[in-house]
Amino acid sequence: MKLMNAIAATAYLAAAGTALAAPAEKPTHLLCKGDGNDNVYVHLNSKKQFGHVLSCVSGPFISGMTPCAPNGGYGLSASTGSAALVGVVMRSQEYQRHLGGVTGFNRQGDDMTFTGGFMGSNGLQTSWTLKLDPEGNAVARDKEGSTPYKCAPYTPSDFK
Repeated sequence: MKLMNAIAATAYLAAAGTALAAPAEKPTHLLCKGDGNDNVYVHLNSKKQFGHVLSCVSGPFISGMTPCAPNGGYGLSASTGSAALVGVVMRSQEYQRHLGGVTGFNRQGDDMTFTGGFMGSNGLQTSWTLKLDPEGNAVARDKEGSTPYKCAPYTPSDFK
């Protein structure tokens, strides 16, 4: 029995070591320009908070929230004050009692989608979406309509 436990422990440690040694995706920053003066900034894998690597977005269609989320999950923003990020959840069922901003992020291959809205007594009310494709095209959709952007990598001046 001791031999079986030793083999199981060795296999577990080998698998855990492999997973820990796997490199995390490095941060990528995109500057997306539209026809007007307003830009959209996308920061992929740019920070770690609440035990998750987060991707963030900013643009003229976003207000009242900190729009960051892990891939396949949701970032929760405070409902008042600075609208700071107050939590991260991986399933939509987990934000049902949250009151405030909810940002989702999903990456399927090279296609990415951010969604943002507010959770209240009437459920989640989506305010905006941002879809990006591998060719550097992005489209933001909000109550004003759709706005196309062209994105390219850049290095933010405040990134270390």
